This record gives sequence, C-alpha cells and structure tokens, in this order.
Amino acid sequence: MKDIGRDGLDSAFGQRSRGVGLTLAVLLAVLLVAAGAYAERDVALRDGRLYVDGQWVFLKIGKSLIDYGNAAAVDKFIENLDVLEKKHYNAFEFNCYWHHFDKDGDGEIDVSLAPLSTLIDAVAARGLFPCLSVETYGVGGGTVPAPFWERHPGAVAVNAQGKPVSDSEYGFGSAVPSLFSSEYLRVSRAFIRNLTSGIPHEKLLYFETTVEPQYIGNQSLDYSVHARRAFEEWRAANKAKGGPWPNGFPIPDHFIKNPVWNRFRAQALAQWVNGDAAVFRAVAGDDKWVAVDYLETGGKEMRNRNGRSFTFLQNLTCANILQVNWHWHLGRRAPNNTAYQTVSSVMKITKRPWAVTEHMTFNGSDYTPEEAPAMLRNTLARGTRFGWEFVNVGASSNAAFSLYNDDWSPKPLIAVVDDHWDEWMAEVKQK
Repeated sequence: MKDIGRDGLDSAFGQRSRGVGLTLAVLLAVLLVAAGAYAERDVALRDGRLYVDGQWVFLKIGKSLIDYGNAAAVDKFIENLDVLEKKHYNAFEFNCYWHHFDKDGDGEIDVSLAPLSTLIDAVAARGLFPCLSVETYGVGGGTVPAPFWERHPGAVAVNAQGKPVSDSEYGFGSAVPSLFSSEYLRVSRAFIRNLTSGIPHEKLLYFETTVEPQYIGNQSLDYSVHARRAFEEWRAANKAKGGPWPNGFPIPDHFIKNPVWNRFRAQALAQWVNGDAAVFRAVAGDDKWVAVDYLETGGKEMRNRNGRSFTFLQNLTCANILQVNWHWHLGRRAPNNTAYQTVSSVMKITKRPWAVTEHMTFNGSDYTPEEAPAMLRNTLARGTRFGWEFVNVGASSNAAFSLYNDDWSPKPLIAVVDDHWDEWMAEVKQK
C-alpha cells in the first residue's frame, strides 16, 4: 500500500492551491480551478477505506464548532486553513445547527449561505474534503428554533410521566421534539433540504445526519399522541402482539420494558435517520454518501436511548459510514468495544459494507494524553480504516473542548497526534 502520509496525500491530490486570498479576483480564480479539479477526482469507498484516484487516503477530519451562518467566524476559519493543512487535516466537517440558519423555525433559510458556500469552495480548492452535518434534534446540544414551538407546541416529546421533555441529561434544557410529529418532521426536513440546496453540495464528500441520534438516556420516551398513533399503525401492520397502549399516565413499567414496544422504538429511530438521509440525497443525488453516528455506551440506559441497538442498526439502511461513540469507557478508562462488536455483527448479517470510524475520536475535554495512544490503536484494531475525527478544532487556550491554544500550538492531547503524524500513518498503512 502506498505511503499515505504527507507525501502520499500530495501525490494523491496533486498540486494544491495554497494561501486562499479573500479578494474577489483571487477567490474567483481559485474557485474556477477547484470546480474543474474536484470533478476530475475519482472517489470510492471500498473495504472501509476511502480511495482517491485509486489510492487509499486516511482522513484526518477536523470539526470546528463555530456558527457557520456567521460571516466573520467563517472568514476567520478560511484564514486558518493554511495552519490546519500544515497540521495534516485533509477533511473538515461543518456542523450546522438549525437555529443558526432558520431564526423563525419554519424550515426556510433566514441568513446568507454565501459564507458557508465560500468555505466549502475554499476547502475544495485545496484538494481537501468538505463535509456537512446538521443538528435538528434537542438532545446533546442541538436546539430547535424557539418560534417553532410557538407554532407547534404539541410537537414536543412526552415522557412516561406524561410531561413534556427537555434535555435534562446533557444539561442544555432544550425542548425535545417527538420524532413521530409530522410537523416536526416536515419543518426540520425542509431546513435540511433548503440548506443543502443553497450550497455547492456537489463538492461535499459526505453528509452526516443529526449528531448522536437517540431518544434520550435518562428518561423513557416517547408517549405523545404522535407516538401512540405511529405505534398502533405499526402494530397493526406487523400483526405485533405487544401492547395495547396504556390507558393513562404514568406509563406502567411492563409497557416501558415491553420488547415489542422497544422493537418499534428502535425501528422508528432508524427510520427517522433514514428519512433525513433521503432528504440530503433528494437534493444532492442518490449516490451521495451518508454518515451516521452510533451512540453506544453499553449501559443499561441504552433501552431508553434507542430501544435496542442491534435492531436500530439492522434498520439503518441509509448509512455508508458508521461513526462510533462512545469508543472509550470514561469510567474504566479503557476501550469500550460494545459498539464496534455490534456494528461488526450487523455488517456480517446484513452484508453492508459500512466504513467504520468514530464520532469524536478525540475531543478536548474527555481524554488524557497518556491514554491517547491506546485509544487510537484500539480504533485501528476494531476496524477503523476511513479516518479519525477531532473536535473542537479551534484555537482557544481557555476552552476545555478546544484542542489548540490561542496561537494554534497543540494542547497535550492533540500533540500526541500532530507531533507524530507520520508515525501514526506508518501504523495505519500496516492495517
């Protein structure tokens, strides 16, 4: 296998444009070159690897948690592309929050998409890979625009006590939508469609559906009228014996734990993800790649999160790339291989050729430099051949989640990667 370190990337991508200027003339020239150069590259997924013009390229994916609807923040990111490219990043995932782009929650884009489009063009001009992710849920940091709730208060998820749900697990307090609400699905997917339509989507390597798809870990849901309707329709169509739906609240424990109810929940969660992926592809093309996070702690709360992990993955028909989380057990400070094992089992049964990687291989706050080498080697041992993802790729000495200091010098955790990149690539190419 050809060396895929710095020299290998230069060979694979050819001579790359450097120092993207912000003047109109320079930017226009770069974009014209990029348009032709991008179209000429042959990209393929085979055996969990990305091939570019026939050569295996291992991705170093940077995710920067900025507001991509903010022109000043995006301009600053473009200015820092030289720095990031020198750190061997060859792909960037732009995480677009619904409320940053759609201020009134009607699914329409309310801010200019020109900054995001310019960023995508600038990344592609360098022969690097731009990717797009969205957050349209209300757990773990995503936020549904507040005006949506003013128009559709009944779209909220309901817990087993009959109460509307907010994100009490991750501490954000954001309202959690019911995945069975037709209004939530209609408007959130309109946002996805309008965002994708308004940017140069043909230059994106892959699209990622909402981060860490789940219901929530510390509550049992959803018991809204929307969920009841969907369950009863599913039960009739599948001639399932589970149920019937409880007469009132609180929902009894025997129904919460009922395997038929949880099979329905697992399938429904997967269908939500599949439906969002279909919106991306309706705009960008049926052959576009979709990445999906797979949140798996291996803990008892997983029934709350997804009903049943194996069933969820079995019904996840849209994915090309599976991004495992959590891959490191934060209690035992050791590998958490439950997710990898479940993914491997489903791939074996379904024959799906998923490329395996991680959601946040590293983030700036959860891991230590001492355990980092064992973490990386375990990802390779468990099948990661696509690349590693690092969050937050931003320069802030005081922000715990950021991997870099104000001057872009690496903090100790990411220094394990940055200062030894060629050595890590030597290990990767042996797999």
